[in-house]
Amino acid sequence: MEDREAGLQDRLSDLPDYIIQEILCFLEINQAIQTSVLSKRWKNLWASVPDLNFNSKGFKEQTFPKFLRRVISKREDCNVRRLDVFTHLPIRLSSMEGLINYAVAHQVEDFRFVSDDVQPVYLPECGSLKAIFLSRCKFGDLRTSFGFGFANLTSLDLYVCWFCYSENDFGDPFASCQNLRRLCLRYCRFPSLKRLKITGFQLVSLEIQGFGYGDRGLQEGCEVEIFAPNLLSFVYKFSKPVDFCGLHFPSLDYVEVHVWQHGTDEATDHDKRRASLCLMSMFEGFGNAQSVKLYCETIQVLDLVDGLLEQQPSPFKRLKKVDVHCNRESFKVPAHVTNYLLAGTIGQELYLEKCKGY
Repeated sequence: MEDREAGLQDRLSDLPDYIIQEILCFLEINQAIQTSVLSKRWKNLWASVPDLNFNSKGFKEQTFPKFLRRVISKREDCNVRRLDVFTHLPIRLSSMEGLINYAVAHQVEDFRFVSDDVQPVYLPECGSLKAIFLSRCKFGDLRTSFGFGFANLTSLDLYVCWFCYSENDFGDPFASCQNLRRLCLRYCRFPSLKRLKITGFQLVSLEIQGFGYGDRGLQEGCEVEIFAPNLLSFVYKFSKPVDFCGLHFPSLDYVEVHVWQHGTDEATDHDKRRASLCLMSMFEGFGNAQSVKLYCETIQVLDLVDGLLEQQPSPFKRLKKVDVHCNRESFKVPAHVTNYLLAGTIGQELYLEKCKGY
């Protein structure tokens, strides 16, 4: 056994430093630091690892920020390719600012922050960032309508993030991300806005989950506008109908919509009519889509008000495929709903797929 371990150590020692550093990238930074005891050669290899992976597991609230500061003070003056922070502890904004400013100054390209609780996060402008994933973050005191300043960002994932505008009721938080190609918003909150705009000139994929009025993140009556002339795929799931006052998707190819209206039996006629009209207005922005995926709950919202759907022309002009996913054996798509979906096309059929769950 000792001979085999010695042989393994020799084989590792034969590798060039940059390969060993790539191997260390798979470890959390505290584990990478522990390899410094293996030999003199390994003593400072961790200090030039391009990926920094911080995890608060095993730390206390007082010791984790100190560890963050110690790592960046001991690290060599080289670029940061990726910065990951996973924490179950609250972190002071000043500690996060120091870490993020260090990464920005060292040309960070990929930043991931995942927290168990919503925490304030400060994000300075950064020209090197290409990908961001943020979970449970709060962007406070946004005094301008524009939120992010990442000119070269191509991918942005936000989960349970709060956008708090202090002096505006209009927000266009992603307009400055001129090269953004992929945007995913899951259960994000824009509580003070009367109008939300999503501008993405280079956007090709947009996914929105957990959206709606009230407890879904928008104040009642908030209008949503999306301008994405190069968008190919739009997914709107686990959400409620909202007032999409304008959808500019001339290049759209694929659409997936899963919405529902809770408490349908108790809802007033006004609420039902509003939900149906919001969804139909949304569909008007999908006119160029060729492939559409719907769910039985979406069909039900379309058909909440008797006679309303029959008055509407089909929004689809280039449709080639419609799939309806349903988890109930008895569900059937009403004939007038089928006509609404397919009347604008010739020779197309609606396919109903029965499935146990989503």
